[in-house]
Amino acid sequence: MAAKTEFKVTPSDPERLGMYSFRADEARDGNLFACTIPEGSQAELLLYHAGDALPCQIIPLEEKDRVGNAGAVFVEMEHSGDYEYNYRIDGKIMPDPYARAVRTVQNQETGAREYRCSMCVYDRPKTEPLGIPYEDCIFYKLHVRGFTKGRPGIRHPGTFLGLIDAIPYLKELGVTSLILMPPYTFEEETDTEQFYYLDQNVQVMQPEKEGGLLNNYWGYTKGLYFAPKASYCATANPNRELAEMVDALHHAGLECIPEFYFLPEADARLVTDVLRYWRLHFKVDGFHLVGEGGWKHAVLTDPLLCRTKLIASGFDTSICRKREEKYRNLGSMNPGYEQLMRRFLKGDLDVSTDDVGWFLRRNFEDQAVINYFADQDGFTMYDMVSYEEKHNDANGEQNHDGTSYNFTWNCGEEGPSRKGSVRQLRRNQLRNAFLMLMTSQGCPMIYAGDEVENTQNGNNNAWCQDNRTGWVTWSRSRTAREMQDFVKTAIRFRREHPVLHSASALRMTDYKACGFPDLSYHGAVAWMHTAGETRIGIGALYCGSYAVREDGSCDDTIYIIYNMYWMVQKFALPDLPDGCRWVLKADTSREKPFLEDGQEEEIVPDTKTIEAEPRSVKILMAVHGK
Repeated sequence: MAAKTEFKVTPSDPERLGMYSFRADEARDGNLFACTIPEGSQAELLLYHAGDALPCQIIPLEEKDRVGNAGAVFVEMEHSGDYEYNYRIDGKIMPDPYARAVRTVQNQETGAREYRCSMCVYDRPKTEPLGIPYEDCIFYKLHVRGFTKGRPGIRHPGTFLGLIDAIPYLKELGVTSLILMPPYTFEEETDTEQFYYLDQNVQVMQPEKEGGLLNNYWGYTKGLYFAPKASYCATANPNRELAEMVDALHHAGLECIPEFYFLPEADARLVTDVLRYWRLHFKVDGFHLVGEGGWKHAVLTDPLLCRTKLIASGFDTSICRKREEKYRNLGSMNPGYEQLMRRFLKGDLDVSTDDVGWFLRRNFEDQAVINYFADQDGFTMYDMVSYEEKHNDANGEQNHDGTSYNFTWNCGEEGPSRKGSVRQLRRNQLRNAFLMLMTSQGCPMIYAGDEVENTQNGNNNAWCQDNRTGWVTWSRSRTAREMQDFVKTAIRFRREHPVLHSASALRMTDYKACGFPDLSYHGAVAWMHTAGETRIGIGALYCGSYAVREDGSCDDTIYIIYNMYWMVQKFALPDLPDGCRWVLKADTSREKPFLEDGQEEEIVPDTKTIEAEPRSVKILMAVHGK
């Protein structure tokens, strides 16, 4: 039997939803509780001593005191960290959708799991968002649990603190901005029972598997958005642990960008309140917004978020053009890049090189473009070159789930192969893909583990695989280490050359009258990439005079040849000004693709063409002097 408490309670105004400390006057401190209540419903606020099973005080939210469908009470109380709360609507106990910290308990009367909302949520980071411009970003998308669970050297695997342990690895790799798959509280162990929330009744149906129901591992579902996920914590204080992680990332120069999924019918006020809270309280650098709905307009026009990175599948940018002050805070995910460039990579003859050129240079002044070869939906990059069919039987849906359109090629054998030729071809194709990604104008995004040849064994929809299938496999094999080194070098090459990551769209004209356009395309014949005999290949020439390094000097002129055909092809070498010559910087057909620092391999002078090996990418650079 819980000890009864009688805090003094008075009706109040629901100006802000949720629970927050409030000083009514000089003599009265306490907490204000405000929530929305379905019309005609009975509602109560339940207060608990922390850890107790039964409430210590039940406070009616009288309909006569409500403003519209919102009710609020002021509770005079001290030491609110010693208490928890919930609401009961028409007899059903449910959490506050604005709760900023929760824990899961089992109701002793019904046996059902329920949340308890905490009143102690004062921890926050000491750092501020970094504000790295999109053109300088290298995005890295990860699942907090899956990224750290099987990684060696992690003291607290599966948690926010575990991610702190991985910061040296991320810095060494060269990425700048982490996209975290949903880090807020959501149901994992769901079944066919109903989970009630204050604003909506949600019924979740899950397929069964042998031994029990499947878990929701990814988290793309409705949740308690204000509360960091407690199961991603090594401590009992999710707010403090998340704050420590954000501070650690910022101190290391890494941005933190959480993902949030909202239903189409999500309340726009709730959505903007959530994003404002995470931006102000947790100092995050931006958001990846998953889902569609009218709430997008509210987010886009919110003045508090206009200098915060907002990434989604697309925005109506005409709204942004009406702003007096322009700031490039929008980012658009680019699934078209993934689809077309995968087809280009595997050598589909019907792929237009005009389309390839467009995706190589796609970039806008009013929004950034996020390019990727793999995301959580679909095959990992290693599986992209190892499987042509999905293998999702473990998901419990007879392999019917997941997309059937993956645009992949298994390089001659489905799944694992002992053939040296198949394995070598797969490594070459991965190098080609990473080099394409790092030499495209939009912002590159790597899905965690792709740089170490992570595989999901052909599962292209691992939403329920909270196991070694869904976790990153941190292979210590020689080839995995070599791929990681290659990706690290490709990232460094991109970051050293601003001509490869412009802040605005390239014009493809010689508007500086320097003898070259900022970008031009070539094939078997110079300046005519659609002419001649070139198949599934294109040469992209970036003129360094159109980009300036941090020291004020002009960038190098770079010529990148992409030959995805299965035979050797010749590409034209555009003439350089007197006193300049072409040297080789990288060739993915070689055992060591990048030349080491200080090494130089000159292209034979006076030649008008250069051969590109089958399924390879070559990078040439113009240098001065003999």
